[in-house]
Amino acid sequence: MLTALPAQNIEAEKSLIGSLLLNNNLFDSCEHLTKEDFYKSANGIIFESMEAIRGMGQKVDAESVWFHIEKTKQESKVPGPEYLIDILENSPLFNVQKYVEIVKDCSLTRSIKTRCMNILGSDSSGEDLLSIAQSLMLEVQATTNADEIKNLKDIISAHIDRLEKANTTKDGVYYKTGFPRIDNCIKVKGPKLIIIAGRPGAGKTALACTIAKNLDKQHVCIGFLSVEMPESEIIDRWLSMESGVDSDKFGKYKGFKDKDFQHVSDAAAWFYQSSIKIDGTGNLDIVDVERKCRKLKKDGVKVIFIDQLSQIGNRKIRNGEETAKFSENCTRLARLKKELNIPIFLLAQLNRDMKNRLRKEPILSDLKQSGKIEEDADIVIFVHRPEEYADEADIRLLHGVAVLNVAKNRSGPKFRDKKIIFHHETTYFYQGD
Repeated sequence: MLTALPAQNIEAEKSLIGSLLLNNNLFDSCEHLTKEDFYKSANGIIFESMEAIRGMGQKVDAESVWFHIEKTKQESKVPGPEYLIDILENSPLFNVQKYVEIVKDCSLTRSIKTRCMNILGSDSSGEDLLSIAQSLMLEVQATTNADEIKNLKDIISAHIDRLEKANTTKDGVYYKTGFPRIDNCIKVKGPKLIIIAGRPGAGKTALACTIAKNLDKQHVCIGFLSVEMPESEIIDRWLSMESGVDSDKFGKYKGFKDKDFQHVSDAAAWFYQSSIKIDGTGNLDIVDVERKCRKLKKDGVKVIFIDQLSQIGNRKIRNGEETAKFSENCTRLARLKKELNIPIFLLAQLNRDMKNRLRKEPILSDLKQSGKIEEDADIVIFVHRPEEYADEADIRLLHGVAVLNVAKNRSGPKFRDKKIIFHHETTYFYQGD
């Protein structure tokens, strides 16, 4: 089988160099170009030398370029000073921006093909191979991202308009969780890793389902990865919230009365209007989670919920190395929210030893592997229900009382709302007066 020549255009490379030698002002068109983008290594060395000379504030011409090449002991890698003269005398000068596009496009094509060959030559298979392929292609994407340096004067007007909208419209510019006092301090939009943490039974999943449902009611497309619970249990929670029917009745023989079933059937109508996308696959590796999140983003999802961190595996880390697994998985999800540029709500457990201390309300150090999770998170919200630790004398007084504590908030103030209500029958949280 004949192998096609790598993507290249030597004449465009030489014409670009010739144009820059004749007019140093054209370097501004080459801000995204690097030595590695040139197919002919000699042209890459020349371009690198030209950039270095320009960086020193000196005139870039054939003589100064050759002097720099000799000074850096690279003359054996370039045909000689006569090569620079030949470029100046014989390369057609046209549109520098066009030459840059040609050189960059050839470089990108070579980079993609090289990575494809690496994928074909890999001994990996299945999900591991998919992960390698995604990673290699993301490397290409990262190298082609244009800088987003802007003049403040050009964007300040649009920014003021955004602030005015936030100030004068009820909805503002950020997504609303359904807890107005919490919404006043956190900003749910863009790349955010938001940790919802609590003790087992505190209501982490219930809170995530509540927020997801509240967002869906605002026509925000939601993705829900239920690694821990089957999707049927999550759907039961949403149906219970919408219908008001006790969630304990779901799935039991003769659990529903006629009116209950009618309420649930009516509530199901909400699903036909919903844009929530749910995946209840259990036993997921971090590679699976990343792949599913990318697919959800491609399908139009604006916010993703993942329940929960402790249930996500990592096949590259040996069993028993929990600290390494938590750290690696959390860091990868923090990178993923940047890649996808959307908020990710991640549910996390608390250390069990907190139950032995006098004050039961969670603090940041209670997070399992707290150092890494706290470092990677943009926002940490603790959910706490005092009745879980109450004596018999106080349990009725504390029934349904809940606390949401924004213990970390990278872009705003901390806030502790102790007037949250938890409705046991429907596992629904809402803000009290």
